[in-house]
Amino acid sequence: MEYQSARTEDLNGFIEVRGNPISKAGVFPYLGREIGAPEPDRIYRVYRPAEELMNPATISSFKLVPLVDEHAMLGSEQAGMTPAERKGVMGVVGEDIYFDPPYLRANLKIFGESAKRLVKTGEKIELSPGYRCRYEFTPGVFDGEQYDAIQRELLGNHLALVTEGRTGPDVAVLDHARFALDRSEEHTSELQSLRHL
Repeated sequence: MEYQSARTEDLNGFIEVRGNPISKAGVFPYLGREIGAPEPDRIYRVYRPAEELMNPATISSFKLVPLVDEHAMLGSEQAGMTPAERKGVMGVVGEDIYFDPPYLRANLKIFGESAKRLVKTGEKIELSPGYRCRYEFTPGVFDGEQYDAIQRELLGNHLALVTEGRTGPDVAVLDHARFALDRSEEHTSELQSLRHL
């Protein structure tokens, strides 16, 4: 099936995308140190349930969060975070956010020149949300995949443009070439992907 690009440009040359995936339900790999698990160097399989992504509090928390190049938890230095102006905000997640199984989708606007170049060249188009959440260390099975923990109460902080996102290439700035099947299983054993939220 052939698709047209989902990207448009406004009068300012800002890239706009509607209905763009920013996260998805499923089971994903995390290092223990990333989730406060007992074994910091072990890879844990973490389940992100659909009911958490469709939670009104989660959806609301991602409205108008900054779009940045690579991750940094944004906020005050006194709280141990990076001020947004120092990190450099490249765009914004809009307010039209909704759950469309298995994806959390949103409208995006990218106005940073370097971010626009990365997206247009395809050099960096995958997306990775930065958020706070609670980890429930209860094992189980989702869709045939075993997991060690469950993410609960996700609250958005930012959305990062990354080279390789944890959830796979289908969570990316949309274009006809990026409507791919989920290949997240290829990322499971790649430690590089574990640095993404």
